[in-house]
Amino acid sequence: MSQAKADTDLELIRRVKSGETQAFDGLMQRYATRIYQVIYGMVHNQADTQDLSQETFIHAYQGIKGFNEKYRFYTWLYRIAINLCINHWKRKKTAQLVPIENGESYADPNPNANPGSQDLRRVVERKLLQLPEEQKTVFVLRTFEEMSYQEIAGVLGISIGTVMSRLSRAREKLKELLKDYMPNNQKLTTNI
Repeated sequence: MSQAKADTDLELIRRVKSGETQAFDGLMQRYATRIYQVIYGMVHNQADTQDLSQETFIHAYQGIKGFNEKYRFYTWLYRIAINLCINHWKRKKTAQLVPIENGESYADPNPNANPGSQDLRRVVERKLLQLPEEQKTVFVLRTFEEMSYQEIAGVLGISIGTVMSRLSRAREKLKELLKDYMPNNQKLTTNI
């Protein structure tokens, strides 16, 4: 087992703070996939996701000397990623860009899933872009990242009640947006 895998986040952070910059590679390896997934869940564009993932780790590296060790590293890192996604949305909104409907290649994380589920996921992803930022953020963290209400509250710096409220509004809005995609007025049975 490599040293980076054996070390805790706090040990790696302390090594980086003491000047051992290679220790940051261990943190990146540990969280790269999860950060990529959460960012993709927010922006639904592979190129933007790669850029924002890289930017997340650059910001984390630049700010690690000021990291308060009483907090969890992944919560701090997720907050950086989410802030970057929010800034990304604001820039896109300002530029008034329109998402390309079929311009994205899509790789379902479950290759054994049937094609119908992939189509539904694409529709959900497009409709998710229509949610207000705060609802979209909570929905992605809860549904795709499977974070607890408490974890989401910690990452976003809001109360658990606010998390629950935003999530409820996001689910209701998505159900409304997806009603035309449900055959024969069937209720939405996915984990939304």
